[in-house]
Amino acid sequence: MSSKIITVWGKDNSGKTTFAVNLACALANRDHLVGLISSNLIYGDLQVYFGQSIPPEKGLFRALHEDNPNVGEKFMEAGESKNLFFLSIPNHYTGLLCDSVSLQSVERLITASSLLFDILLIDGSGDLTNPISGTGLWLSEKVYTLYRPSASAPMWHKGVEDFVQELHIADKQINVMQTPNGEFDDKTFKSLIELSFKYELPFVKQAGELENAGTPVFFYEDRGCRQYSKVLEKISDEICGGKDQ
Repeated sequence: MSSKIITVWGKDNSGKTTFAVNLACALANRDHLVGLISSNLIYGDLQVYFGQSIPPEKGLFRALHEDNPNVGEKFMEAGESKNLFFLSIPNHYTGLLCDSVSLQSVERLITASSLLFDILLIDGSGDLTNPISGTGLWLSEKVYTLYRPSASAPMWHKGVEDFVQELHIADKQINVMQTPNGEFDDKTFKSLIELSFKYELPFVKQAGELENAGTPVFFYEDRGCRQYSKVLEKISDEICGGKDQ
């Protein structure tokens, strides 16, 4: 299988990072070498999902700013998944390094990383000015856009329409709905946003608790998590071009 670049996108609190982490686990579980890059330039987030810590000599800014770095050495191996590596900001980051991230450095990073992995996943940002998210959307062959039903989600969707057209990503987008926990009727939401959703992720009651414990939903055995993982397996089939390809 040739190298693939995939971006997970959506507004804040859409469930996109949980989805990105667990999709990466599902893909790595098929014996593909998977890289996962965070677009969060304010604090380290991915390591929380794996119950790990990123030291200062590793992480996102080192990979972006060092001259001709060995990019692979800046990734962290994800605990339970020997085929999954992630890149995020170190735990004890202080300063304003996010102001010095250029589009050119991000493009170099993504291009170099794509040569190391079978599949490179980028956890995008709802902030349209985020350089990692924007470059990832541009370079990706597929964009999974997450929506959690709410009154603000249709407004975000409307607000990014011109951005989607300018980057020519509409044809690459695959819409995914994170089922709510009864706080917003999904049928009402679908009528408001007027989108078709190829996949719907079930609500996982323990998701927040598992995140705090450093356990990805994909590796937790209960009914809700298994239903969530079944959707991930279908999406993995789509990415890999068929079951277990």
